[in-house]
Amino acid sequence: MSRLLAKPRFTGARVTRMEDDRLLKGQGRYLDDITVPGMLEIAFVRSNRSAAKLVEVDVEAARNLPGVMAVFTAQNCPYVLHDEKYQVDQSVLAKDEVRYVGEPIVVIVAENRYIAEDAVELVRVQYDALPPVITAKDALADTRRVHSQRSNVFEHWEQVTDGFEEAFNSAPHRAHATFVTHRQTGVPMETRGCAAMVDPASGRLTVYVSHQSVHQFRTDLIKVMNLDEHQVRVVVPEVGGAFGIKAMFYTEYIVVTHAAKALARPVKWIGDRTESLLADCHARDNIHEVEVAFDDDGVICAVRDNVIGDTGAYPILGFPGAVGEAGWATGHLTGPYKIPHVAITVDCVFSNKAPVGAYRGVGGPVGAQVQEGYIDLVARKLGKDPIEVRRVNLIQKDQFPFLSATGNTYDPGSYAESMEEALRLIGYDTFRDEQLEARKQGRYLGIGVCVFVEPSAGVSSEAGSTPYEAVTLRLEPSGKITASTGLGPSGQGHETTLAQLIADELSVDVGDIVVLHGDTDSAPFGGGTGGSRSATIGGGAALKAAKEMRGKLAKIAAHLLEASQEDIEFKDGQAQVAGVPSRGHSIAELARIAYTDVSKLPDDMQPGLEVVSRYRPPMSVTYSNGTHAAKVEVDIQTGLVKILDYVAVNDCGVLINPMIVEGQIHGGVAQGIGSTFLEELRYDDAGQLTTTSLAEYLLPAMTDVPRMRIEHLVTPSGNDGGFKGMGEGSLIAGPPSLCSAVSNALEPFGVFATEIPILPQHIIAWTKDKVAVEA
Repeated sequence: MSRLLAKPRFTGARVTRMEDDRLLKGQGRYLDDITVPGMLEIAFVRSNRSAAKLVEVDVEAARNLPGVMAVFTAQNCPYVLHDEKYQVDQSVLAKDEVRYVGEPIVVIVAENRYIAEDAVELVRVQYDALPPVITAKDALADTRRVHSQRSNVFEHWEQVTDGFEEAFNSAPHRAHATFVTHRQTGVPMETRGCAAMVDPASGRLTVYVSHQSVHQFRTDLIKVMNLDEHQVRVVVPEVGGAFGIKAMFYTEYIVVTHAAKALARPVKWIGDRTESLLADCHARDNIHEVEVAFDDDGVICAVRDNVIGDTGAYPILGFPGAVGEAGWATGHLTGPYKIPHVAITVDCVFSNKAPVGAYRGVGGPVGAQVQEGYIDLVARKLGKDPIEVRRVNLIQKDQFPFLSATGNTYDPGSYAESMEEALRLIGYDTFRDEQLEARKQGRYLGIGVCVFVEPSAGVSSEAGSTPYEAVTLRLEPSGKITASTGLGPSGQGHETTLAQLIADELSVDVGDIVVLHGDTDSAPFGGGTGGSRSATIGGGAALKAAKEMRGKLAKIAAHLLEASQEDIEFKDGQAQVAGVPSRGHSIAELARIAYTDVSKLPDDMQPGLEVVSRYRPPMSVTYSNGTHAAKVEVDIQTGLVKILDYVAVNDCGVLINPMIVEGQIHGGVAQGIGSTFLEELRYDDAGQLTTTSLAEYLLPAMTDVPRMRIEHLVTPSGNDGGFKGMGEGSLIAGPPSLCSAVSNALEPFGVFATEIPILPQHIIAWTKDKVAVEA
């Protein structure tokens, strides 16, 4: 059915996602659906020690189990991931030493997963235990080294603005707080997986993988395994959630590919949920010790931040997580505030825990937690309303472009405007009376606000360092359109949003466009999905390709109509002389001529209608912004927090599809609720992960996620289309606003929450046997 709307017909409209038809009918093809005759399956023997020497690995009993086709160890699968910068080697199967619980040691390849799992139980590993390095502060002390040849501190940097010490020391007030964010992980519905097979006729290798960047994956694979690029095809089928963890490159992918090549058989591995919690990249796990200097009005003069980031046992290939987390969090330490001075010290360390990589927002949620935390701290020290402190520090509209103290140039945004709108929607002005009345009844209500900045479409992200994106556009002889993109969607609706942009540019129906992705044989080289780059860079590429195609069509139409090309307009599915609908040709007719009636083409024009466009945005980064506000009720008897109201005001520039944007916000807020109140990967003193199932690693249920109200502001970027990224802003803003609301609710008890997740036992301990004191 054609969806006819006022021009622009599709861009900015709530077009139903085109992907959903197949997905909701169960017709999506995911990694585990890849099955071919003769396919073998894999199971891993993983370390059950966090730090130990490998004395002996006995695989004979496993090798002799009927149905087992091969057993691989470091001896016959000898690949190593070498990190040149940090001088650390990671054997894809542990050799000589294990450094975290869950590290792969042995792989069993069998006729099916059941046999492989049985064989895993027959492998005997003898360990010589070493004292584990578990906490970041233990790692910083360097009393035992995770990698014997080098210090645990693998990355250190400092940044101090000129005049910091004078500004800090001369301020009339100073305050200190330590902000801690514990380990989390992405937990996509579909676990990680990989399948590989060799075409016996051509010798060409095909690898199927659940990943966010098909070309980056191939680049990493051929580098580690020394393969010829043209002999490797990588296919990414449907991806059931990714959140950054599927942008990483893992050792299991090398093992699966090696097994397929060595055995000349198709091989597949699908991780189970325990494997995911043990060995998918973790995130966060950092400490920010913050000092803030300010005047009597709450104007902040300077901020000092000493950071320790724990990256686990290895710097994960492509994106050492602690570096990324600390880089984003400190790079945007001042957030949307005009704070003139910073002093930052960062130490990233190794520990005997699983490697840290990317998770939605990377250091953004942590940076916002710190930034909004010190704003609330200033307000509490001065006895001021936290909103008043925000107002005197926020960057105003007439101050853009704004150069932050950390060296970032913010393009125009609506920082103050978004906050005021969120306050209006949440009813901030009347809340205090409501709060006081509730306290008289022994109920503790709180309100929290986060004004956030989201850098998007940066040159480097978890998706890699490709600063452009590409779209191939082919107008078929029938007039239908096939587009291919280098992006790697995992639920964001790329097929719909790119089709909307192309449809408007060519004046065709969005249903006449199919968008392909996820295959190195057909997708143009691009950076994939990560760092909120898809709309800003991928959308720019789609617009550029569509404009080039429009130019080709205009040239044919002008030739046929004996008109100037500049006089050709596109309207209602045809190219026509401006203002004269009777003098025109349909897009389908022009396509037919371009392929099958080529004598009618201009003399200097080749037959066919295909373009490949690569778009590199003029701005290396563009900044989305917004404000989230939350009202909560805290039950001091049970420690439970109920979210009473939630508002999100979002400014991501020009919206391509508001419905998809709002879906992203809903999902991000849900993850923020998990980060704030539920999710924590916990290790004991021996380095054993104690949260190895979803019974211990808790996720928000639908009853935990409130109905939320969303409003959009629009400040276009300077990039083509005016788009800004928005995929991470909701998870950036969610935890700080909720954490602030809890602190506000429990202010009569002197509580100031600086550590997430906030668990029921924390709230009970903070308030037990204490008498609430009214401020």
